[in-house]
Amino acid sequence: MVNNKILFHADDFGRSSEISKNILKCLEYGSLNSVSVMVNHDQDSLYKLKKFKNINTRLHLNLTEIPKTNEINSEFLSNLNFFKLLFLDKSKKKIIFNEIDDQINKFIKIFQPKSLKIDGHEHVHFIPWIYTHISKNIDKYNISEIRNSNEELMMPRLKDIFNISYLRNMLACMLIKFFSLYNNKLKISSPQFSGLLYSGIQDEQTLDKTINYFKRKNIEIFEILIHPGFASEEEEKNFKKEYFGFYISQKRRIEYNLCFSEKIKKKLRLI
Repeated sequence: MVNNKILFHADDFGRSSEISKNILKCLEYGSLNSVSVMVNHDQDSLYKLKKFKNINTRLHLNLTEIPKTNEINSEFLSNLNFFKLLFLDKSKKKIIFNEIDDQINKFIKIFQPKSLKIDGHEHVHFIPWIYTHISKNIDKYNISEIRNSNEELMMPRLKDIFNISYLRNMLACMLIKFFSLYNNKLKISSPQFSGLLYSGIQDEQTLDKTINYFKRKNIEIFEILIHPGFASEEEEKNFKKEYFGFYISQKRRIEYNLCFSEKIKKKLRLI
């Protein structure tokens, strides 16, 4: 029998002070043990996270919610989204490469990791030309892990088939699988990933299903992504209109509460 190591993981740390505060509570008092960090928003929270020991910490590469500044290219960078990134010309890609390198260097300066672990907000790191840039810099930045967003698909529940969010997530999974055909197979390994398929709709049942699935397959190390960091109404000005509803949604509060579920703690072997 394989002794499983489960990374119960939250993305979006650092997106706002309220989001970070809620994730910190999940780290300190709940079952969360892994987190991905945005470095270009709430700076104060990054130093609070740095005080926590034995937390798996990764850079959450953010290319779709870059804050506006007075710098050159700020307008271009702040208006990007996932699909715009797919079709950039060569000159614009160079700007993105600089932004990626800048975020990596900020993360390294603050957290001083022994090696760099990286993933992407909205899985932008898996876009082939971005993935290629990161993979070419493995030695330069001592990258030991890049999230493999190519998720294994589990058999859906009957109610999943009629859930619009699940069907949208399934399409996103298919797009990631398409990208994986073009992305280089790297020598570095990453935990088996799960969380895109049930993104925004995680509950005790989906977590239980996922944990059982990976344990049956004797996967030694795997990651389950949730989004327990929710924003406050007062922070609306800090978000794009199309994103704010997602950050204050009740679903995020449900995922926050999952971090304190005794049932989930037992499944994760934390009690």
